[in-house]
Amino acid sequence: MAKALTQTGTVGLAQSAERVAKLGLLNGSEIIILATKPSLWYVLFVSSRWVIILLPFSVAAWLFGQMRWLGGEAQLLLGIALAGIIIRLAFGLLQWQSRVYILTNLRVLRIRGVLRVEMFQCHLLRLKDVSLTACAAEKLLGLGTIGLVSDSSTPTAAHWFNIRHPVQVRQQILEAISALKGHSNSRPSADLPPLVLPAKRG
Repeated sequence: MAKALTQTGTVGLAQSAERVAKLGLLNGSEIIILATKPSLWYVLFVSSRWVIILLPFSVAAWLFGQMRWLGGEAQLLLGIALAGIIIRLAFGLLQWQSRVYILTNLRVLRIRGVLRVEMFQCHLLRLKDVSLTACAAEKLLGLGTIGLVSDSSTPTAAHWFNIRHPVQVRQQILEAISALKGHSNSRPSADLPPLVLPAKRG
């Protein structure tokens, strides 16, 4: 039975860890060390492109309406622009809800997907790089992005975006790698579950 230690101790993350175990994604000896999600600021980050495009249209339509330059057309344009922003933010919230980052004693995982759930996984001993970056906005909010790169013949990469306490989280990953290297019988070729989860129904 897998044990879970979540970053924040919230019920939502505990349920996420439990769901991972129930899906059969863990083997008998695997323990979840960390289960976390991006900060809620992720919703704004992932939606920023559309918000930046539509917000000026909203302001312009409102101004045109105040000046009575376009009449009813200004109200229509304002409604369309605001609806677009709301819809994109709502979809961003679904993306945030579906995204979970997991660290176990054997590997790292990233589960994501609204319409089709996908999983990235990499054995800890196959991690070539665990980087930590932060854009200006992330630094201002105390967030960071952790990059995970495998050392396979066809290197793959995944990112844990907009993580709270990124320095501590990266340190936990490095400590898990060091702990695993201390076990002489640890093998990167250990059996791992499939890379793609079943698609959501309904």
